[in-house]
Amino acid sequence: IKETEYLNKLVTDMSELSKLQSGNIEITRANFDLKQCCEKVILLLKQLIDDKKIELETNLDDCVIYADEIKMSQVIYNFISNAIKHSDDGSKIIVNIKDDEESVKLEVIDNGEGISEDSLPYIWDRYYKVDKNFNRNVNSTGLGLAIAKAILEAHKAKYGVESKLGEGSKFYFELSKDYDDEQE
Repeated sequence: IKETEYLNKLVTDMSELSKLQSGNIEITRANFDLKQCCEKVILLLKQLIDDKKIELETNLDDCVIYADEIKMSQVIYNFISNAIKHSDDGSKIIVNIKDDEESVKLEVIDNGEGISEDSLPYIWDRYYKVDKNFNRNVNSTGLGLAIAKAILEAHKAKYGVESKLGEGSKFYFELSKDYDDEQE
């Protein structure tokens, strides 16, 4: 059953990534509250957070953005679930939303294992794994960051990661508040 669940998720993720990369997926933009969206994602991940006894600190400015709420939820889910996955039990994760005049920035910061400088350019690639030891997790297909990248690029967002081995990582994205739909 677990193998079937994994294969089903893999096929779904592969299909979604292919659609995103080919431009054949519809991005349905609407105004929505990014803080509320982030809080919903955190609630979905509460059991994983509790299981690892992770201290979660949130600094979430109220803000409304013009984007695809479902797709942006996927990005946030991916960033936070990766932070949980790559953090030790009892560690701390910080989620920030910073709203300024021109843009909104979301950051997920962990003090987990971090990513080597050599691996950083490749983490957004499909199937790339920082840890080369085969350890398939039913919840991970190796496509999460590639899907996040495609979603963020479809929204013309700035995104990235800062990381040091043994110190942790910060994944972030920034969306302009002046997004012009005709730029597409």
